[in-house]
Amino acid sequence: MTNALEHIVFSAAAERIHALYNEEEDALLLAMLGQEYVIRRNGITLRGQKVPENHEQIITDYLRSEGAVFIAQPWRSLAEVTSQQNPAFRKTVEGPLAQHAAECMQRASIIMPLMDAQPVASAIGSELAFVVRALPKVHLHVELSREDQEFPAEAWVLFSHNAGDFLKPESLLLLGEVFRERLLGLLRIY
Repeated sequence: MTNALEHIVFSAAAERIHALYNEEEDALLLAMLGQEYVIRRNGITLRGQKVPENHEQIITDYLRSEGAVFIAQPWRSLAEVTSQQNPAFRKTVEGPLAQHAAECMQRASIIMPLMDAQPVASAIGSELAFVVRALPKVHLHVELSREDQEFPAEAWVLFSHNAGDFLKPESLLLLGEVFRERLLGLLRIY
């Protein structure tokens, strides 16, 4: 992955992807899910540690994308953004989030600021809806409902309208999984 970083003109990419460029260090500072990543020619770090491969793939894909303009709505499912069905997303992202819907609602005011998320009106009548600034130009719209007597707990994760301009299908799936890890990790801590 590091090789891919060697061929990116950081100064030109910074404005397009909404990252901060440090000319002296030839490095970028990029926010993803409420955390600040440092991108250098020799790799990507988070709090001074090398990032996991899935984080690196998402960020590298984002840096190399052709996307320039952020379009939030209408929100789209992963299948709509990628033009292909992906049942793994339901299993690996939305299913585990649904299992923790009640906890998310109880701690929403604590964990949302840590993920760069804001509560919003529900588009489908769920109990909790919020938008996460996953990357500066790729946002997630999340809807959660607790289990009740009639229905099981549910979670829906939608992507900003043109997320596919900034990330390939594999990276969009990975972004959903990293979001799940981040949210569930925050629930364990807080």
